Amino acid sequence: MQETIIWYNGEIFEGRIIFGFGIVLVISAMLFHFYGNTPGARALLFPILVTGVLFFAIGAGMNFSNLVKVKKAEKIYNQDRSLFLKSEIERVEGFQFMYPLSIAICLGCFLVASGLLYFTKNINFHAIAISLIVLGAVLSLIDYFSKERANIYYGSLLMKSK
Repeated sequence: MQETIIWYNGEIFEGRIIFGFGIVLVISAMLFHFYGNTPGARALLFPILVTGVLFFAIGAGMNFSNLVKVKKAEKIYNQDRSLFLKSEIERVEGFQFMYPLSIAICLGCFLVASGLLYFTKNINFHAIAISLIVLGAVLSLIDYFSKERANIYYGSLLMKSK
């Protein structure tokens, strides 16, 4: 059960980091808009604001849902430890497909951003490209640490199941 608590605490911490980064992006968008001296800086308002709200919502959702999940996991663990172990192994195996998918999404963000920066001269499209680069970079970083924690957790679950 200790490994499960560590897993969920990592997810909660990650959610809080994403939440905080969303707040930073929203504030940054406002600062670009109000204090930016160029049209390009002002054009960043909506793309960065949308990206910030997205991260804000994802982080808040992760924080709330994982706090609920850890209590549910403790209850299941106390009822039937072998069923809990089996269900956790299946759960971790069940979301492994998301890691290659998120890499593909990040790659898509970078490719679209590169295309917008290279083929357009519109500052609004350039602002969208910048927000896609931020989105792809942050998702890559989140995915990297999440996958690492998942592999460690999955390994400990397999060792306990033997």
